[in-house]
Amino acid sequence: MAWRALWLGSVLFSAGFVACVTNHEALEKKPSGRGGSGSGGTASAGAPSQRGGSGGDAATGGGHSDDEPPGDSVLTIVNGIVDAPSVALCLAKVDEDGTVTPVGSPLTDDPFEYGQSLVLRDVDGIDFETDGLEPIVIAGDFELIAGLDCEAAIARARAEETRSEGEIGQGGAGGDSNGASPPLGAGGSASEGGASPMPEGGSGGVAPAPTLVRSPLRVRGLPAISAGTLNAGRSLVFVANGCLGGATYSGAAAAEYCGAGYAEREPSVSAVLVSLSRQVSDDHVALQVVHASLANTQVDLRSRPPFPSMASGVAIASVLTGQVAPRPASIQNALFDLGSARKYFVSVESQGNVLYEQAWTGVLAQGGLSPLENGKGYALIFNGPQADLKAVPDLWNGPTLTAIAVDPE
Repeated sequence: MAWRALWLGSVLFSAGFVACVTNHEALEKKPSGRGGSGSGGTASAGAPSQRGGSGGDAATGGGHSDDEPPGDSVLTIVNGIVDAPSVALCLAKVDEDGTVTPVGSPLTDDPFEYGQSLVLRDVDGIDFETDGLEPIVIAGDFELIAGLDCEAAIARARAEETRSEGEIGQGGAGGDSNGASPPLGAGGSASEGGASPMPEGGSGGVAPAPTLVRSPLRVRGLPAISAGTLNAGRSLVFVANGCLGGATYSGAAAAEYCGAGYAEREPSVSAVLVSLSRQVSDDHVALQVVHASLANTQVDLRSRPPFPSMASGVAIASVLTGQVAPRPASIQNALFDLGSARKYFVSVESQGNVLYEQAWTGVLAQGGLSPLENGKGYALIFNGPQADLKAVPDLWNGPTLTAIAVDPE
């Protein structure tokens, strides 16, 4: 079966990207690295670049990574979805007429956890020259889709959402004649049980507000990568971000976690796709930063020594939402300067204030990487809510940083 829409009964979330990549379904069925603990659109190309200098402030630099000669095609996918601890990741073929056909089984045997990454090089049944590629994510109780291929898992998730939404209030409809989901009803903060409590009825015969029922599964389509972008000899990173939405996924600070305009019925889930620079130097670590958080504007990343040191550390990049910087990659700092082997932290800052920090060991572990090495290229992926916020159990993840290799082995 093929779907032309995959969403909360709305239009499939898709967009064309001007970039290049490759995907691989014959991967080891295991994501790279471990997921984040929660503590602690469209592609952006040609954005202004920033060049980090050793021990100083980030400064504007020039260049563009796509000016570099092509190499191997590779796509790294990073899970930065804020309102799910993990997802099942499926891929679908997108035909010229927009028909979306899921292929194969979920890409990982274990759940694809928040902050994790995986590398794709090709996909059985998809021709990157003529077919678009649509990532699709499923969140919730994975026992309900255990052993199912992607087509069946997506169908099960859609059915569960329709059923749960039909339970809102007293005898709500389970969907319209087109199979679309019914309205989710009034908002409210989620309780730990996954449903908002029903308010007591008011005087004068006013009916009580409906109880919101959390679906055991949610399914959303991510922005599609258009045909011809996955085989042009680039190293690309596709970062899923924002929130899936759904009944009970609400709260007073929802926009600070999910981005402006988010609501239960208006998910903000999207993605950033950027091409990475392969510039390297034998005596330095090549670094870039990808800012994929919908809830933060411009941030600065630094490598800082641990307390009690008051040293400012090393500037890595100043970067805007949806941007990769610097372009080309910074080759200003050696391994010793960055201090990753000396218990340094990567900090996310604004106007000199440290909003969030994560140990280099954790940043590397998120991407399944060994210690940094001179002569190799890396990208630091920043994602999640406003950087000074914490995770909210059973609702929102916290900010996260993931290191990926530009040329994964």
